[in-house]
Formats: sequence, structure tokens, C-alpha cells
Amino acid sequence: MVRWMWMLAAFVFFATPALAAPDETALSFFNEGDFSAAADRAESVGDAENLALAARALNARAYLDDDDKRAKKTVKRAAKLADRASEMDPALVEAYLQAAIAMAQRGARMSAFKAFFLGLGPGARERLDRALALAPENPWALSTSAGWHLGVATRAGDGRFGADAATGFEQFRAARARDPDNISICYEMALRVLAYGAPDWRDEALTALAEARAAAPQTAFDAALQARAETFAAAIAAGPAAEAAFIDAQP
Repeated sequence: MVRWMWMLAAFVFFATPALAAPDETALSFFNEGDFSAAADRAESVGDAENLALAARALNARAYLDDDDKRAKKTVKRAAKLADRASEMDPALVEAYLQAAIAMAQRGARMSAFKAFFLGLGPGARERLDRALALAPENPWALSTSAGWHLGVATRAGDGRFGADAATGFEQFRAARARDPDNISICYEMALRVLAYGAPDWRDEALTALAEARAAAPQTAFDAALQARAETFAAAIAAGPAAEAAFIDAQP
């Protein structure tokens, strides 16, 4: 799969914080892994919180989809819904996070040139900065921003486009400290830190991976991500070539 230099920790971060007023049926669909039904139901409700939930469901569906063309269409819809949510409620952190995740996933599945032309990297960063301004201690805002910093630093080099790998690492640490049993945050920290390759950070990344494997899944997406953590651990045990191949295959 073509890689995009501005790719976030896609996400990663789909098991997002509890929304203010999610539709119970839509949220149940999400928790059970029926992401299409969750998105349709939440969009039909139509308020800001549920539009953000719809975007969250679509982002989750796309993350688990191996078909690039279909996934790009899915996240394009997710980004529109999330931006609609933030227009309706400019203080809704979830909306900014889901918009950023959608833009990152879309960019990850196209050429770097096209992603740059469409402004997906700066657009994602802008939405992340809005989320952090509203909720600087929010573990999801921290972890998603961390993935952006490490993703850019890994593919384009530290300092490019404002990325700082050390900032990303510290943001991941802060996110884990605030939500230590979160499978998504632990798995994505392990994946993005090991992809960056700093030797001094490796042990902590492996600890995060172990925690992702040991935590109790709360949703179907958690379970799917935990299965990936198991596969990742097996690849690491098999040696550097297998580890690198696993990392390269991730969206």
C-alpha cells in the first residue's frame, strides 16, 4: 500500500470517548462491530454528537478494510460528517478528531503527491490543534496527535512540516498514563514508535504492545485491534524482517 508522509496513527483511535448524547441503538451497533448500521443510524439522528459517532463508525470500517478504493470512499464520507458536526458544535472535540482520522486514512491510501495536493496533511493537523486547544489532557487528542508527529517524522524526517518525534512519544506516554487499559492507544503507540525506530523507546513500545494484548476488549473494534496486536507480537518474535513487513502492511 502506498504510504503517505502525513499519515496519523489511523487510528487508531476509533474507540473514542463517550459522546454527550449518542443514540443508544447506533452506539450498540458500533460496539457490536456493525459499523455500517451504526453510521446510518447515527447520521439519521443528525445532531452534532451523532454525526461524529457516524464518522467514528465509518473510520473504524475503513481501517479494517483491505480495499483501498472502498476505504477512501468511506473515509471521505466520514470527513464530511465530522466537519458537519464541528460546524454544528465548534466545541465538540470528537468531531475534530474524527475528521483528522478520516483525512489521514484517505491520504494513506493514495500517492503522497495527491495527498499533498489535496491538503490532507495540513488539514488533519489543523483539526488536531483545535481538539488539543479544547481538551489538552484528552487521551484521544494526545494519542492522535502523537501518531501524526511520529508518522511524519518516520516518513519525512524530524522537523518536517512541524513534526517532532519526541513530542509524539511524550504525547503517547501521556495518553497511556491517562487511559492505561486502552487497547487502541497501547497498540498504536507500539506500532508508531517501533516504526520510527528509536532504540531508546523500543522497550516502552513493547510494553505498550503487551498491554494491548492483555487488556479486556470493550468493543468489537477493540477485539479486532487486539488480534492485530497478537499478530504484531508474533512478527516481532520472528525477527526484524517480519516486524518490518508487518509495520509496512498497516494502514
